[in-house]
Formats: sequence, structure tokens, C-alpha cells
Amino acid sequence: MPFKGLEGKVAVITGAESGIGRAIALRLTAEGANVTATGIQTDKLDAVAAEAGNSPGTLIAVPTDVRDRSQIDAMYARTLDTFGRLDAVIANAAAFNASTPLVETDMADWHRLIAVNLTGAFETIQAGAKILLDQGEGGSLLATTSSTVERPPPGTYPYVAGKGGLQLMMRALAIEMAPHRIRCNVIMPGFARTGVLDVMSQDYIDAAIGSSPMGELVEPEELAGLVAFAISDEAPRMTGTTLKVDAGRTSA
Repeated sequence: MPFKGLEGKVAVITGAESGIGRAIALRLTAEGANVTATGIQTDKLDAVAAEAGNSPGTLIAVPTDVRDRSQIDAMYARTLDTFGRLDAVIANAAAFNASTPLVETDMADWHRLIAVNLTGAFETIQAGAKILLDQGEGGSLLATTSSTVERPPPGTYPYVAGKGGLQLMMRALAIEMAPHRIRCNVIMPGFARTGVLDVMSQDYIDAAIGSSPMGELVEPEELAGLVAFAISDEAPRMTGTTLKVDAGRTSA
């Protein structure tokens, strides 16, 4: 049974061309929500739109680089032109780095990760919040963080810094947005079965799986279900919360 109130809601999802973002977009449209799917890989966005083509909800693919505020603003304008409103923002776009010792860090790589994982997420959320405040009907702001914030592997500190900052930012925003009935939450995946695994060594993947008490990867569809619940009318007072699907990794 679909979650209450999802049908007809309008959601924006960044980083929707693959992995967790793709799974969220498909789950929401399957439950009757209308979705603006954004990302920088146009061919993959088009593939997601094709997959969602027979769903009860409507999905539009709008290529957007979250490092460019003008593209973010244009994406929201397209969303409002198409659907007439906004109910939820899922800031899911992410950039990753290979494990690198501190003294060997390339500053260009540092700035790239912070630009996507923290600043880009902030600008996506800020622009969406302005729309929700103008509508005056509440809504949801979500961001995807990572279990590495609580259990960081060596050499991943640029990624951890961005995602950790994002998690704390959402906690602070939950307080500010509460009087407006705008819920602010974070979803925290463990090691998930996404395209990121394609650039990791098998030894790294085995160690990552072994670090979780369940000894399993998290499936993107599990997180999609959690997001669907979080933005539905079934959780009207859930805010300031970190929602985990991590196979027990952060509990170990």
C-alpha cells in the first residue's frame, strides 16, 4: 500500500541518474508523486525517465550541475512551470574521492568535493526552501549523508568533511524551519550497491562489507522506501532526524 499523501506530491531529487537517487525517483513516481530528476549525466537521466514512463506519477529529467546556482534556479523554475508547486527536496548529489593521505591531498580535489557535497547541497536546499516558505504549506527537505561520517575509512576526509557538515547543517535547519512545518531530515546509507563500487578495489569492498555487522551491502531501494515514508503524510512531525539504513555499520 502506498504511503499516505504521496500521490500528487512534487519532489526534486539531485543526483538522480543512478544509484540511490535513481531508486528514490522510481519509488516516488511508482507511488504517484511527480518528480524532477536532476544530475549531470544526461543519457542516464533520460534512461530513468524512460523507466518511470508507465508509473502513476510523472518524471521530468532536468540536467543540473549543483555547483552552478543559475542551473539550480532554472531547474526549480522548470519544476514550477511543469507541476505548479513543490513539496519535497532530496539533496542527493555527491562527489567521491579515492583514499588519499593527508599530505598528498590535491586542493582542487578538496574544493570539488566540498562544492558538490556541501555547498551544492546547501544551494539546492536554500532555493527549495524559499519556494516552500512562499507557498506556506510546509514540506520536506532531505539530504543524503553517509555512514563514513561516523566511521570514516582512512584518507576519505574531504568526503567526510562535506557530508558531516551537511548532516549538522540539516540538524540546525530543522530548528529554524520547524515553525513553518518544513521537516528537515538526513538519510544515512551504509555501503550501498551503487556505481561507486565500480571504482573501488575488491579488497576495499570486502573490507567495507566486513565492517557491517550484517555483512551485507545496502540496496538503494531500501533507502528509497525510507525517503518515501519521510516525505509522506505518515511522518508529519519527524524532523531533525538521521534515518539510517547501514546494515548496523554505525552501531558496531
